[in-house]
Formats: sequence, structure tokens, C-alpha cells
Amino acid sequence: MLTFFAAKNLALAGVKSVTIHDVKNVEMWDLSGNFFLSEDDIGKNRAAACVAKLQELNNAVLISALTEELTMEHLSKFQAVVFTDIGLDKAYEFDYYCHNHQPPISFIKSEVCGLFGSVFCDFGPKFTVLDVDGEDPHTGIIASISNDNPALISCVDDERLEFQDGDLVVFSEVHGMTELNDGKPRKVKNARPFSFSIEEDTSNFGIYVKGGIVTQVKEPKVLCFKALRDAMTDPGEFLLSDFSKFERPPVLHLAFQALDKFKKDHGRCPAAGCEEDAQSFLKIAAAINEASADRKLDTIDEKLFRQFASGSRAVLNPMAAMFGGIVGQEVVKACSGKFHPLNQFFYFDSVESLPTYPLEPQDLKPSNSRYDAQVSVFGSKLQKKMEEANTFVVGSGALGCEFLKNLALMGVSCSSKGKLTITDDDIIEKSNLSRQFLFRDWNIGQAKSTVAATAANAINPSLYIDALQNRACPDTENVFHDTFWEGLDVVINALDNVNARMYMDMRCLYFQKPLLESGTLGAKCNTQMVIPHLTENYGASRDPPEKQAPMCTVHSFPHNIDHCLTWARSEFEGLLEKTPNEVNSFLSNPAQYAAAMRKAGDAQARELLERVSECLNKDRCSTFDDCISWARLKFEDYFSNRVKQLTFTFPEDAATSMGAPFWSAPKRFPRALQFSAADQSHLNFIMSASILRAESFGVAIPEWAKNTSKLADVVQKIIVPTFEPKQGVNIVTDEKASNLSSTSVDDVAVIEDLLAKLQEYAKRLPPGFQMKPIQFEKDDDTNFHMDLISGLANMRARNYSIPEVDKLKAKFIAGRIIPAIATSTAMATGLVCLELYKVMAGEHPVEDYRNTFANLALPLFSMAEPVPPKVMKHKETSWTVWDRWSVQGNLTLAELLQWFADKGLTAYSISCGTSLLYNNMFARHKDRLPKKVVDVAREVGKVDVPEYRRHLDIGVACEDEDENDVDIPLVSVYFR
Repeated sequence: MLTFFAAKNLALAGVKSVTIHDVKNVEMWDLSGNFFLSEDDIGKNRAAACVAKLQELNNAVLISALTEELTMEHLSKFQAVVFTDIGLDKAYEFDYYCHNHQPPISFIKSEVCGLFGSVFCDFGPKFTVLDVDGEDPHTGIIASISNDNPALISCVDDERLEFQDGDLVVFSEVHGMTELNDGKPRKVKNARPFSFSIEEDTSNFGIYVKGGIVTQVKEPKVLCFKALRDAMTDPGEFLLSDFSKFERPPVLHLAFQALDKFKKDHGRCPAAGCEEDAQSFLKIAAAINEASADRKLDTIDEKLFRQFASGSRAVLNPMAAMFGGIVGQEVVKACSGKFHPLNQFFYFDSVESLPTYPLEPQDLKPSNSRYDAQVSVFGSKLQKKMEEANTFVVGSGALGCEFLKNLALMGVSCSSKGKLTITDDDIIEKSNLSRQFLFRDWNIGQAKSTVAATAANAINPSLYIDALQNRACPDTENVFHDTFWEGLDVVINALDNVNARMYMDMRCLYFQKPLLESGTLGAKCNTQMVIPHLTENYGASRDPPEKQAPMCTVHSFPHNIDHCLTWARSEFEGLLEKTPNEVNSFLSNPAQYAAAMRKAGDAQARELLERVSECLNKDRCSTFDDCISWARLKFEDYFSNRVKQLTFTFPEDAATSMGAPFWSAPKRFPRALQFSAADQSHLNFIMSASILRAESFGVAIPEWAKNTSKLADVVQKIIVPTFEPKQGVNIVTDEKASNLSSTSVDDVAVIEDLLAKLQEYAKRLPPGFQMKPIQFEKDDDTNFHMDLISGLANMRARNYSIPEVDKLKAKFIAGRIIPAIATSTAMATGLVCLELYKVMAGEHPVEDYRNTFANLALPLFSMAEPVPPKVMKHKETSWTVWDRWSVQGNLTLAELLQWFADKGLTAYSISCGTSLLYNNMFARHKDRLPKKVVDVAREVGKVDVPEYRRHLDIGVACEDEDENDVDIPLVSVYFR
């Protein structure tokens, strides 16, 4: 079954071809571990039954099935082979062939046995890794270089350097010490956050003047793999995943060998809960251990080996998802040379997922159910609890699709007593198809949650699922109301932004529901378990916000392509979305619009009106030729005139008020561009800008609009006014400035003048005229949005001698795409679902739960116990962030004060939201004491208490007998 999980990931990854080999037929047992199979497939060959559904994932990948016995001749056709159900003897033969083949065939062997798994990789005697981590080369902007031996390089303190001792770097754009611009890699030593040395004597080099970029050089790495037979007896260092199980890998190395011998002797796996098989397995393990002279274990953990033997036949879905992700990524490494392969064994177990209560043999017996494999590990009691679970999955993207598949296979919410609610307000886009595997081409434009729910039902028709298109946020608390939340058993986040995660974290805290959190970033993934009263919440510790470039840097002093693309995206939205919206607002209700602008009366209002005025006057387009003229003049404005004005205001030799060169690192001195119809990139900018301008004005776009030669003829006839820089132009250089509009005492007068002009311009427009605002859409390759943004960014980069990027790279940055790949997504969801077993079983201590960070590129796996919540105390009472004090009954304010007094606390101030309901400092507040708390909230605080709300949350400030403030939890008064 693991084979099909890996094959799914490879199909999504876009390899050339995937061949599935299997000689066995589908059994009911297989349905808990293969999402491509249904009961209708029972009796068919497993590989043949899956080919068509695998092919649907990616028509560019050739999918085929091989159903005959495997031979060496078969293997010779492949670049990489994966074995998931093979004995060691046969594996030795196949690996020997692959290892010695010319060129070597990458050999991967992986097994999932219940809650235990293994991977082995052999990519041949010499395998070259072209890029060990897949990260972009680190760079730094040079501030100074010493004439010394070794030379000291200091960089600007804009960002910390990521160089490490031993890294190789090259220099470019260095002024003065030009000897370093020779492209020769130099070794880093004494790396510091903002400086490093190089093994180079620069004493006789030219004196450093200014500028310079230092860039990491990523060198290929050659790895030497051992053949499987040699590695079994001398495995070297094992890759660890959980440092609390430091001694576990060699134990599992022995366990998997013992299982192979048991299957060889008995022709099957040990039966679940069978004492006779367990004893036989232990004897085999002991014998193999005795024969392992160099790697003999001092003792054999009998309990662990029994657990291994009992569940060894089962391929659990979460384990298969996790290992399918790992194996899929290893195949991609073998085929591409990108990322560091696993070297060579990896063992993993999640025995903590087993219930804390004892499992009786009768609870593990099969009943001809699709969940028999899972029951053989966890027992029928936990299976029943999972089927009756009320589950909330938030998000139906890459993570959400994987979660739904996993939950359907596990049987979660697959009883009439259970229910799975999935919500996502997004629709399916073309770019989703490479990782959101429940979606197909024909689903583009449809609601994600609805399509995903339908696909999950196809995997398991017993799934009770409700698909919603609501965003989980304060505005939808009438949908996800108190009753909804109180009925939940578990919440699973499948989100892609911090704000949504924080909101869900807050709601889970409030209703004390377990939250299973995860995220991915390229080959990296992380999981976090948020368990009521056991762990800290998500918001207790999170990454700092992403650093934003200062506005003045983006608008006038960019020094990397990200700055150029941020500017380009901003200009796109300003020209094609915000300004048309403003125009429409004015035209729809001129009087109301004018009143709003007068009320604002500031520089931003003035700037908005200037844009609207220009749009309806000199920049108004009635024909496509007008649009081309507008685009040509915009080119001149953006990439020539503005640069001329900037360099006029701040010449190349300008100095700061402190006497330092103004154009010092990280600032880059720009050069104005000279438009040329012979430059294809210039024409592409004109084409995309004029087509989108025509679209926003409702101008017909002629067929020749995309003909660059015709476009060039029209453009060359356009007369471009000569530009002369002006004295006294204010250009913002303050990095702390949040607004580039300069306030003027004349703003009010200018606003009045602009409003008057707008009234005149409006009279010239056709009746009912409205512009069409264009909202940025990154995934339509035919809409010219990314063409314009990449054109804007690259022309600006050319101004500042910044390396340009292709449209795909521009799409990732400007589209703010969080890279997601199927392999890390599958692994993350598999790890979360292993934790779900613990949540569903209950009674697990915090030591059993695991948070994980993994990077499949390195590869690196790091698992740790979650951090417990901080405990606060008052007398005999203690509480954490998870606690909420509930007060039952429709109490008066006086009764509420007494409730606190009974706890030895004096409540001196009570508030609801932003409204103060009571404070003992105000005499008039005593009149409120006989009133019900909810009535005071309605009357004084104007709090809206809808019918579905049964309680009121209040903040209470308390002090103890010694008049020390006591920070108590949120208080909920249940008045209904």
C-alpha cells in the first residue's frame, strides 16, 4: 500500500513516468491503506486497479502497471526503483543489480508495519548531489573590505549573514578592490552575523571604494552508498527523528530483520495479539541478535518487540502517508540530484499512539471490515470512537485534501453518530492541481470544500461530511456558533496564514478543544499539538512577523528583486484596481464622494483625487491607440523620468548630513532606461500594459494587439515630451516613514480644486460610464497580469542593476505563493493523524504527544514533547490559559461580586468587550448591582446578544486580601 502513496506524490511532482508493480489482488484489508481502491475493486490486481485514478492526477506523467513477476530486465528500464513488500534475500539480489548497473539504478526499500516504518536508500557507488539543500544561495551587501591578510569583509546590518565557516563565496560589483570581481570562489572563515574573513591576502589590492555583492557558491557533493547486504551488517549512523528514543534505531534494525525471518519461516506476518507468534518472533530476534557480534544489543525490549509483531501486517494510513512523502522525495532526489539523499537507513515508530489501556486479543480480530488493518493495531474500541467523532477541518487546500483522504481511510466521522465539517471560502485554481490531489482539471472554478468533500466520500462512502464555504472568522460566528463548537471532539487546521491560525487557536482555547496544527514550506513541514490543559496554545510561541522593507526602499532605493516585485504589485493594484474603484465610487455618487474627501482633507485624499483626475482627463483612453500611448508614457515616467529626478535630487556624489556618501550600501545608484522598440522586453511591457488598460476602460482590443511588430510601428510614432528635472522635489528617505504622500497646508484648497475639475470631466463621459477594476490573478497565464508585473519589476531592476527574474519566479514572489509540494504535505498530515489517534483515545499524558519539524531536503527530522502551559496560582486555586471560569445562572452584578468573594477575591472592575459595566470607584455604578449582568451589558455596553448565544464573556479585575492584583482567567456568565 505504501507504493501507491509514493506513486501519488511522484505523479503530482511531474516525473516522466511511473510504473506500479504488484502481483497481488485487492482484499478488504487493503481498503484502510489505499485511497485509490473501493469495494468494487476486490479481486482485481492492485496495480491495475489504480492506474486510471493515478493517471488523473497528472496527464503529463505516463502511468503504467506491471503485474507479472519482477525480473532484472524490468529494472534496467528505470532510473529509480522502490520496493515496499519484498524479502531481504530478494532485496539483496535486486539491490546488487541496481548498485552495479551502469549507470547505477537508485534503489529504495521501505516498509510500514503498524506503527513502525523503515527506509533504506542506495543510489550507487558514486552519486552526485547538485544542490544539497535547495535553498537560494545566501548573499550579502558589502559595506567595507580591509587590505589585510586575511581580509575582513563587513556587510550592511540590513540583514544577518547566513554564511558558515568553510562556505565558498564569489564577489561582484566591488568598486576599488576590483581584483575580487574575478569570479574566483573564496573560502569563508570567522563567520559573524555581519562580517567574515576570506583566505586571501588583499594587502596589495586596490583600496575598497564602495559597492559589492557577495554570493554563496553551492558546490556539488559526491556520496558513496553501500549496497544493502553490506549496509545491513554495517549500517553506520542512523538518521534520528526523536532524541528521546536515541537508542531506538538499532533496536528497529533488529526488529525488521526478525520480521523478515518470521515471514520467511511462516509465509505470513505474526497475527495480531497472538501469543504464540509473539514468542516465535522474540526467539528469532534473540537469535539474530546473538549472531550480531559487533552490533549486539545488551537487552531486547520485549514489550516493544511484541507491539512490533502484533501490528506488523497492518499498513496504517498515517504511516503510509508519512513514509510515502519521504520515499517520494527520495525518488525525486535520485532523478534530479537536488537535495541530499537519506544516507542510508531511517527508522521510525509511534508506539505512543497506542491506547493507554490494555488491548485484549479479541479486540484486535478482523471482522471483514475496511478498517480491519487499523483495528488489528488499535482495537475496536478506538475505531468506534473515531467513527463517532465530530471533527472540524478548517481549510481545503493542499493540507486539507491530504487530511480528508487520511480521515476517510481511518474511518473518522464515518458513523451516523459522527460528522466531519470542512470549510473553505476559496475556489479551485489551476496552480492548485500540483499538490491538492483531490482536485482535477474539470474542477477549476468550483468551491474547494465541496469538491474535496465529494472526493472524500468517493474514498469512503460511509463518511458523514458537511462542506461549507465560510471563512472561520469573527464574522461567521453565527455559523460556527457556541453549540457547534461545544459539540466538537477535535479541530484540525489546514490553513496557510498566521492570522487564521491565531483565530482558530483563540476559539479552541475558549471552547477547550484539541487543535492539531501543521504547515509546510517547500520541503519543510512542521506540526504542533495543542491539547487542552496539557500543552501551550499556538499563540504562546510563534515565529516573529516577516520583515517588511521600508516604503522608501521599495519606492526609491530597491536593492533586490523582491523590492522591485513588491513595487510592481503595488503599482498594478493602484493603476488597475484601486484607481478604477475610486473612479466608480465618484461616478456612482459624486456628492457623497466629495463629502468623504473633504472630511479626510489630508495628503492621502489629495493623492487619491489626483489619480482619479488623471484617469478621467489626460490618461483617459477611448481607443486602443490611446492605451498604447498611455503605456509608452508610463514606461517613460517609471523608468526614465523618475530616475532622472531621483539622480538630480541626489547626484552620484551626494553626501548625507553627516558627510557620508548618500549612495552607500545598500543603496544602488540607478540609471535611466532609453526606450527601444527593438528591445523585446520593452515591447512586452507596452503590450501587457496597453491590453490591461484597454480592459479597464472597456476599450475593444484589436487582433493585432499581440503582434509585436505592429505594436512597434505604433509605438515609434508616439511623441514623448522631453523631461526636465525640477528643483525642490521632496523624495522620502526616512526608512521609518509609513506614507510617501507629503502633507501640505494647501491640501484642502487642492482637494476643492480637484473636486471641481472632476465634475467637469464627468460631463464628458458617456452616460452610465464605469471602469472595470482588475483584481490581480496570478494563475491565469493568458490574462497578462504576471506579464505586466514581471515587466514592471524587471525594468525597475534594470534601472538599479539588479538581476532580473523570469515570469515564474516573479509569480512566486509577487503572488506571495507559499511553496507547497506533495511530499512534505503528505508527511505533515501523516504525522498529525498519528497524533489524532492519541486525541481520540484520550488519557494520554503530555509526554506521549509530539511536535515535529522536518526538512525532507536535508533530510532532517526533529520531534519533541509539546511545552506545557504556564501555571498561575492564587491560594489553593491554580489555572492556565486553558481555564475559563464559568458562572452558571442569570446572576445580578451583586451576586457575581459575591461569587468572587467566596473565592477570596475582590472584583473591583467588570467589563464586557470595550464597555465598563462596573467599577467600585464610581458611586453611580452601585445602582447597577441589583441588575442582571446580561441586562447591564445590553443597556450600558450596547452589547448585541444574539439568540444563539447562551453566555456572556466578561473581563474581571480582581485583588486579593492584601490588595495585590490577581490575573484571573476569562469569566463566562451562562444566563440561559
